[in-house]
Amino acid sequence: MDDQVQRELWVDASPREVWAVVTGEGWLAPETRLELHPGGEAWFRDADGVRTGWVEEASAPTDGGRPGRLAFWWSGEDEVATRVEIAVEARGTGTRVRVVEARPLEILDLVGLPLRGAGGRTFGPALVAA
Repeated sequence: MDDQVQRELWVDASPREVWAVVTGEGWLAPETRLELHPGGEAWFRDADGVRTGWVEEASAPTDGGRPGRLAFWWSGEDEVATRVEIAVEARGTGTRVRVVEARPLEILDLVGLPLRGAGGRTFGPALVAA
């Protein structure tokens, strides 16, 4: 069973404009650093502290209509890691932004997806799912 939260927004802007906001500072956290490629580092700071993780996928929307997709894992100190997926897609004259944050235990247990930690250390699913 997945523990997850889903939200959807409609924005009166182009997918490229929305992508720039979603992947920049201020939207996910006041201070955000994302390396927008698979395996890239993800770092976020807000009033509650710092969350770190890694980027699973990052594909910007195109003028040809391909939706944008950002998926990353993150966790704060002493928190369980969760996976965040953000889809940015043209809809009519605006853009739909869909955000899903989940802790999919089945993926961690069956696929054995490694989670990166500070200093380049990698943690396997047994440490994360425990």
